[in-house]
Amino acid sequence: MSMNYQTVFSELVHDREDPLQGTLKRTYRILFLEDNPDDIELMRHELSEAGMDFISEQTDKRLDFGKFVSDFKPDIILADYSLSTFNGMQAFYILRKEDLLIPFILVTGALSEQLALECLKEGVDDFILKSSFKRLPAAIANAVKKKEVEQEKNLIAQELRKSHDELQLLVERQQSTIEDERMSIARNLHDELGQTLTALKIDITMLRKKLSSGTLTDQIVITEFDSITKLINKLTGSVKRISSGLRPETLDELGIIDSIRWQAAEFEKRYEIKCSTFLNSGPTVLDRNLSIALFRIVQESLTNVARHANATQVEIFLEQIDDFLFLAVSDNGKGIHEDQLKSSQSLGLIGLRERVRLFNGKLNIRSEEANGTMVSVMIPLTQSNQS
Repeated sequence: MSMNYQTVFSELVHDREDPLQGTLKRTYRILFLEDNPDDIELMRHELSEAGMDFISEQTDKRLDFGKFVSDFKPDIILADYSLSTFNGMQAFYILRKEDLLIPFILVTGALSEQLALECLKEGVDDFILKSSFKRLPAAIANAVKKKEVEQEKNLIAQELRKSHDELQLLVERQQSTIEDERMSIARNLHDELGQTLTALKIDITMLRKKLSSGTLTDQIVITEFDSITKLINKLTGSVKRISSGLRPETLDELGIIDSIRWQAAEFEKRYEIKCSTFLNSGPTVLDRNLSIALFRIVQESLTNVARHANATQVEIFLEQIDDFLFLAVSDNGKGIHEDQLKSSQSLGLIGLRERVRLFNGKLNIRSEEANGTMVSVMIPLTQSNQS
């Protein structure tokens, strides 16, 4: 299994950069709904004089209008209010019926103030008089910007609703997980500690009876104490195993690197899936909360591999690159479908995103059908260590 971790890290860094930096000058896609070629030429001239980059298409027919909208995908529509067989407001209602939020400006030779206000109330973004195209470039830029702001608000609202739903699911899952952990601990205490303590109590009771009856010999004492010692050792091992399942001692004693190695070894032994670690120059001492988060990210990723991936090999990669900590867990399993990556029901993935978000980090999940999955995380060390 060959993974280019440096490439993935570079992509994560690129995603964090300001998307507006280095953007090229915008080219507008303009659809003219106009039957007068002279007016179209005047509008094109005015836009060119204003230094606006654009490409355009033109139609004046109802049947062609829908095709241009779907194929050309205009950023804005400039529509004559009155055409011979079609008019601008009819075109606008077609867009609204299809729920298409395309900026729409009416261009007219004459329009009463009352009619102009009625068009604006209906949702038209602006209107331009053919006697003065000077305002056209600014009107286009403002209308497009206005629609982009509206779309961004809608997107934010959708994301908030999605986050709210995900939070509810996470809370429900947390409660369920707590109950499952309590049941698991109770079962382990009963099955392991309880039975061992019962056996220890029986041995001590038998030793006391033999002591009272005066039938003890040195050999009997040695045998009984050997049995008691074995039971105590078993109790100690059970307590250590149960506590390690909740939080491994290595995380506090040896740091994140040895904890990940321990986790990989336990995973390989339990599931018989080859688990290799590449822990290159990663920091051995980290902020406590960050160490816990990294450990849980690896734990959750390995759990997902065991449950869903049908993998035969896993790699865990950890490295400090500049001021970032880069962690990746990859497998050679069946991959994750894109719908699952985006689903609000994928609580394990949602939990991973929330852990990373707390440290102002970036999470990326790359998966291809039959080509495995890579969960990669980039966290800025300067900010995480201040948290």
